[in-house]
Amino acid sequence: MSGRNLALARRSIALGHHQVAFTLRRSTRRRTIGLRIDTQGLMVSAPPWTSEQEIEAVLHGHARWILAKLRSWNERQSMSPSLIFEDGATSLWLGQALPIRRVPGMLAIPRAVQPDQSLESIPLAEDCEDPQSALIAWYAAQALPWFRRRTQVFAERLGQAPRELRLSNARGRWGSCTRKGVIRLNWRLMQASPAEIDYVVAHEVAHLAEMNHGPAFWETVARLYPEWRGASDLLDARDALYRRI
Repeated sequence: MSGRNLALARRSIALGHHQVAFTLRRSTRRRTIGLRIDTQGLMVSAPPWTSEQEIEAVLHGHARWILAKLRSWNERQSMSPSLIFEDGATSLWLGQALPIRRVPGMLAIPRAVQPDQSLESIPLAEDCEDPQSALIAWYAAQALPWFRRRTQVFAERLGQAPRELRLSNARGRWGSCTRKGVIRLNWRLMQASPAEIDYVVAHEVAHLAEMNHGPAFWETVARLYPEWRGASDLLDARDALYRRI
């Protein structure tokens, strides 16, 4: 662990009638207390000098949001089936359901590089012993060019460009942006609609100007992508569906 990231600690707190476990991470990179909920549960990030009382006050102040978000994640994980690779199954591409065909020696899915393009079946892999890996490789190959185009759009609106754009395979996050200007976007987003992808891209590009999630950050997101709220809600609702692979 680097010198900027201090020790992780497990904590719990009573929020209403619920005892909520969380991970506390103290980091010199932080200037405010941040909350994140994903497949790993609740993560609280705080500066080293923040007192336990201040952290508890923030958690109590966001209790309704925390409980609702944790409940939503639990429901998604229990309801989300794994993707089954068999003839007649479907995967997602830019919000469209695409049929997966099993034929001797290969896995085939339609080609849909643009949302309005006609669909054409293409071989995805000659050796179909590991169809999931083949499908992931196909998504990743299509993802980076798409992300580059959309990142450029929002970077031009902001007037700041990222230092580098990379693909992410993270299970709990759709994107990230470092202080050095490196943006990572999850290849699984290629299953989502273009509007949902644009929200994540705009979100990470906004971090080039605002590294926290304060009011100025959300004002920047709204300036880059005024429709962000609806796209964010849609991404939350479909989150587990996109994480099947």
